[in-house]
Amino acid sequence: MAKTVDRICEKYESKLRAGMMPGRTDGDFERHMAAFRRSVLRSEENHKAMALVLSDRGVYTIWWPYYEDFTRVLAKQATRLDSPDVLRLAARAELENWVKRGLERSVLEAVARNVFALDLTGPMQPIAETPGPT
Repeated sequence: MAKTVDRICEKYESKLRAGMMPGRTDGDFERHMAAFRRSVLRSEENHKAMALVLSDRGVYTIWWPYYEDFTRVLAKQATRLDSPDVLRLAARAELENWVKRGLERSVLEAVARNVFALDLTGPMQPIAETPGPT
C-alpha cells in the first residue's frame, strides 16, 4: 500500500509543480501535498475495509467496482456532512439508489456498518418530529 500511495502522491506533486492544476496556484505545496496524502490514505483504508466485507460475503469480483462506487459516495458524504443524523439519512438514500441498481441490500448495509460505522438497517427515524395539525 505504501508504494502505491507514494506513487500516487509523486504523480500529483509533479502535476502540481508543473502548474497543471490551476485551482492550486497559491504556492502552498506542502499543505496541498499533506492533504492529498491524507485523502489517498483514507481512500486506501476504505477500500481495504470494503474488500474485507465483500470477501466475507462472497461477492463476485465483477461486482466490486459498483460497491466501491457506493463506498466512495459515502466517503464523500462523510467528509462533507457534519451532522451524523444528516449523514445517516443521506447514506440511506444512497443505499436505496444502489439497491435499485441491482446491488444487495445486506452487503451495502454491511459496507456502511463496517467501513463508516453507520447502521442503515431497519426503519429510518426522522431527524425532527413534525408538529401535528393545529
